[in-house]
Amino acid sequence: MQIIKDLQEGNERYIEKTKNELKKHIDGQNPRIAVLTCSDSRVIPEFIFNKKIGEIFVVRVAGNIALDTSVISSLEYAVDHLKIDLLIILAHSNCGAVKAAEECNMNCGNLLKEIQKGFSYDNNHIIGNLRRQLELLPKRSKIINQAIKNKKISFVGAFYNLDTGMVEFFNKK
Repeated sequence: MQIIKDLQEGNERYIEKTKNELKKHIDGQNPRIAVLTCSDSRVIPEFIFNKKIGEIFVVRVAGNIALDTSVISSLEYAVDHLKIDLLIILAHSNCGAVKAAEECNMNCGNLLKEIQKGFSYDNNHIIGNLRRQLELLPKRSKIINQAIKNKKISFVGAFYNLDTGMVEFFNKK
């Protein structure tokens, strides 16, 4: 199958380009930053922030929502075990999950229903969803809430513009 062959060839190029970098991280990871972002294939935090292997711990879910226990537990792992310094929820322009939530009426799944709950937070539904997730993540996780309260981590929201590549940072207020 050609698509598998393309992936294998890409993997070979990746190995050649990063083999020295890969060796540095065999014994573990020590990122200072964790990012909860959308699964959108155009939103790649390592590229957006020009970071290398091992510098960002990334959790991806459509709509960058912190609802599922595996998403929250992954972020708790980053906070509690990896001792990150910064936790970012990264939203982006032209979000397909938010658009799907806008178009969905009665038969929405849990993910789209969660995104819809943020619509009242801002006229821009992408920002509304982001603001709601910033508000709720500390309420949904005692570990993250304590780390924020004890100033062990900084916690911010960010918006990535697909058109320009620019990221705007802001807090939950």
